[in-house]
Amino acid sequence: MTEKSSPFQAVHDAFHRRDPEAIRRVLAQDAELRSHINDPVFGFNSPAIVAFADDPEIVTVLLEFGADPNRRSDWWAGGFHALHAATGPAADILIAGGAVPDACAAAHLDRPELLARLLAEDPARVHERGGDGQTPLHFARSRAVIDLLLSKGAAIDARDVDHRATPAQWMLDRTRGAGRFDLARYLVDRGAATDLFLAAALGLCERVRAMVRDDAALLALRTGQGEYGEQPPSSYHIYFWTIGDSRSPLDVAAQFDQPETLETLLTFASPLQRLQFACGQGDAATARALVSAHPGLVSSMPAAEHRALADAAWNGHAQAVALMLDLGFDPRATGHDAGTALHLAAWEGSAASVAALLRHPDARELVSIRDAHYTATPLGWCCHGSLHGNPEHDHAEVARLLLDAGARPGPDTEQASPAVRSVLAAWRDAQGGLPGSLA
Repeated sequence: MTEKSSPFQAVHDAFHRRDPEAIRRVLAQDAELRSHINDPVFGFNSPAIVAFADDPEIVTVLLEFGADPNRRSDWWAGGFHALHAATGPAADILIAGGAVPDACAAAHLDRPELLARLLAEDPARVHERGGDGQTPLHFARSRAVIDLLLSKGAAIDARDVDHRATPAQWMLDRTRGAGRFDLARYLVDRGAATDLFLAAALGLCERVRAMVRDDAALLALRTGQGEYGEQPPSSYHIYFWTIGDSRSPLDVAAQFDQPETLETLLTFASPLQRLQFACGQGDAATARALVSAHPGLVSSMPAAEHRALADAAWNGHAQAVALMLDLGFDPRATGHDAGTALHLAAWEGSAASVAALLRHPDARELVSIRDAHYTATPLGWCCHGSLHGNPEHDHAEVARLLLDAGARPGPDTEQASPAVRSVLAAWRDAQGGLPGSLA
């Protein structure tokens, strides 16, 4: 549903806006479009019924026009069923429309009676693999379901196929109390293994102390990097999504509001690790005190450590970006997917981070740098992020800032959200209607 013909573009934009009435209107008017309703054209090779399984109004429209409620995503590591994501009214609508729950769905929907029946019929389903190659225990949403699965022989530390992560690791989600934080702790209480990130997030202070005392190199770990990075054919470890990218154990303890654990980690951290942590927190006073106490700390920093600026931009931490620039971090250093800080802030749609970077003396050079992965400019990353990033972030304002700083549209900016396309069109009009490469 992403072809460039008018109906395909119209329904694409309607899905992007999550506008069920617009989706219904376009589907009703175009038989060719309806014939593609089960195509895996959304993220991670998902059909619309999976990609929007959490939206009861869109699910209703899709079923109305013949979407298959049991069509899974075509994902190499294990296809997602709509019931692996849907909850509440959306799940009820799907089941009424013919969706058939498997063991993973029963665990996700927190229906222990249904799960018990499925396991009684086929005990091997306790090891069933669902989306991303997760087991039913990965999908569990209550202690009752966890207890049932473990009593039936579920492997407490089974790892999914795509993200190489255990059920407890999957259950973290950004902040303490969010997602299934309490269930992660319950699994650890039941004997699940812990790494330093999980122990820091859960506030297991003595376990953290023992880990770092035995191996201080653990403090150099980062989510989304090294053993937690991509290991083809598998993708990033699940922490990339559940915790965030490029987080240190110090960052994770702070993120999950575990002050005692954080203090323990800080006692083992090097001055550079403490500086990077302070910068990431936007703590200018501590950062400047460290630089003052350790002259040359930034200027002698290994080139790879300047990535911290790119990581802050990738995470949308504008205050941290401004502080690191002021302290002398290199804005040309690359991070995720070989993007500079400006690429990453543009993709994130962080106008404040982009504005901070564009105040750098070399801003005009920064807007023209092409990354080594996609050969795209920061404006190209902005356009891509407007389609695939957080729709609530201000990619349109980022596009305006980049254009004002000298960026020019090109082949990497041809696909963008309606709001960003409008900004690009207005810029071209102001240039006399010339293509970006000629203006």
